Amino acid sequence: MSDDLDEIVFADLSKFQKKKEAPPFPIVAIVGQQVMKKTLLLHAVNPEIGNIMLVGEAGIGKSTAARGLRDILPIVDVVIGCSYNCNPHDKQNWCNECKSSVEDLDAYPSTIPLLELPIGASEKRIFGGFDHKSVLKPGFVGKVNRGYLLIPRANLIDPDILTRILDISEAGIHKNKSKSGDFVHPANFNIIATMNPEDGELDEEVLERFSMAINIKAIKDIEERIEIVRRVEAYRQSPEDFVRKNRREMEAFGARIIRARDLVKRSDVPEKVVTAIDKVSKELNQDNDWVKDALKQAALANAAFDDRVWVTVDDVAEIAELVLGHRISE
Repeated sequence: MSDDLDEIVFADLSKFQKKKEAPPFPIVAIVGQQVMKKTLLLHAVNPEIGNIMLVGEAGIGKSTAARGLRDILPIVDVVIGCSYNCNPHDKQNWCNECKSSVEDLDAYPSTIPLLELPIGASEKRIFGGFDHKSVLKPGFVGKVNRGYLLIPRANLIDPDILTRILDISEAGIHKNKSKSGDFVHPANFNIIATMNPEDGELDEEVLERFSMAINIKAIKDIEERIEIVRRVEAYRQSPEDFVRKNRREMEAFGARIIRARDLVKRSDVPEKVVTAIDKVSKELNQDNDWVKDALKQAALANAAFDDRVWVTVDDVAEIAELVLGHRISE
């Protein structure tokens, strides 16, 4: 029986969604995988954590869980007609088109973007470029400004392209010079990448650029696997009904994320927590500002997700493995 269950995996959901354009499988409906789900939720609470990597064998729900964030991400104001989702209240980070507008910019409420990078996408589709009329067409790194870019099977992407995407994400802006012309636009987004080790390893230096990287194991408990099959089949039969049945819990998590995002802005990190971050970083030979900031931002998110404005040493302990695990040699 266990062998039969192994044939039913979350990877099947991806194919189904593309054919039927079904709503994403709700993250709240994924059985188990608490660490993976909490990592994604913390990322939704505090984008300042940085980019994250989900590592595990095919079919355990990595990309499915990431897609499930779409329906619980907050609503934000976006300039109408802007290709880069500019914030009407943040003129300093407007794109050139918004800055050059002589009219007042109207806005509309929109869900924070979460776009998925197709495997094999061309560089022009990823980074944008000019069409035959010399009109700039934004790529994924432009369209996902102020949001999240899901990169499935990141270890199959050309390393130079992945590095370039990471550079842009970290800078928050995309500057490009080419024969067709130069352009610059805001590109403030976070990466949610996944990889299957069976596809090949990712360069260690590239992996260390992800603030968090977690290893996800397949669920072996027979009762949980039966529940996975039951939920996947219910989703297949009627994605809309399945999502509707989980709507109340999704809305609760959505409200929790909105609340937590506000708390992060008002939270403080006590000196004893800063000392704890310094200590653990030094003990593990990771004494650099980049790693320590990732620990701080993750601890802030953890506290806020627990509805607190104060960060404790326990918060650091809870998230330390997520930030430091992939940086430590066994």
